[in-house]
Amino acid sequence: MKCMKLGKRTILKKPQAKLEYSSDDLRWATPQAVADYRAQRLKCSVIADIGCGIGFQAIAFAKTCRKVYALDLNQEKLEKAKKNAQISGIKNIEFVCGDALDPEVIKKLKNADIIFCDPQRPPQENSRTIETLSPNILELLKAYGKITSKIAIEFPPQIKEIPFDCEREYLSVNGSLNRLTLYFNELKGTDRSAVALPGNHRLASSNKKIALKTSKKLLACLYEIDPAAVKAKLLAELSQLSKTALYDENKNVFFTSDKLARNNFFKNAFKVLKEVSFEASSLVKALQQAQAKSIVLRYAIDPREYWSERKKWESGLTGTKTIHLFKFKNKAVIAEKI
Repeated sequence: MKCMKLGKRTILKKPQAKLEYSSDDLRWATPQAVADYRAQRLKCSVIADIGCGIGFQAIAFAKTCRKVYALDLNQEKLEKAKKNAQISGIKNIEFVCGDALDPEVIKKLKNADIIFCDPQRPPQENSRTIETLSPNILELLKAYGKITSKIAIEFPPQIKEIPFDCEREYLSVNGSLNRLTLYFNELKGTDRSAVALPGNHRLASSNKKIALKTSKKLLACLYEIDPAAVKAKLLAELSQLSKTALYDENKNVFFTSDKLARNNFFKNAFKVLKEVSFEASSLVKALQQAQAKSIVLRYAIDPREYWSERKKWESGLTGTKTIHLFKFKNKAVIAEKI
């Protein structure tokens, strides 16, 4: 059994404290920012954490709930969860090893106010589907719906089909898409929502249909959008709130505006300096005029070719500025980060 420091992802307030996990455990473990946010949203008297793994989410629940049932089918993971709870000074978790759909296990959780489930999924799939999640989601909803209607389930954020009437909450951590949580019945607050962590910044779908404002012209400022807002399909709401317009929607989504706008769902903001052809001589001249020294490539490129491409554009530059280089079709956009 391997014991390592969690560093920035530690669930403890004291970063020097050690929790037990393997590298594979850490791949599936819930980041502290996510665990703490969910623990606040699902605060209640008694909560059951189904598929608790090595216990990071259960430990967070234990700080906001009177009692936590932590259930997992894997005895080895459950033992790590017990030790992690002990290290964290947590004493209000009851650990249960068993199948979530076993009638005897369900009886043990009969006084839960809220059921939270983090189902197992295959490590590698071409596309995520509900059929490959374990325990079976339909059976879980049926079985635990007899105990409480307040159910929340973590889903893979890249899953396409979600055949349920529920809130779909996409979470990002430091600008990267991290989690999708489904909230059922009384836990549902809206149809779609996005949360940017840390900071608990929230964006929710509107009850009214909002037309997405677009701009064919790149304006003075350019914004890279948080993927949680993109996955939650909240571009119209974000555009209206920030008084910006959609400029480009490809692998990354960009908004634009005449005046600088601020919003917690803007990953990055840039001042547009110049638009030129992506033809080499025109681009190099424009980079020189912008007093560029180093270039950050902001367009799709094979990671193996990134540095050679970057060095090509930086060759001969004698300026002092860091310039961000975008490519929209055959047009280069030279910008400074704000």
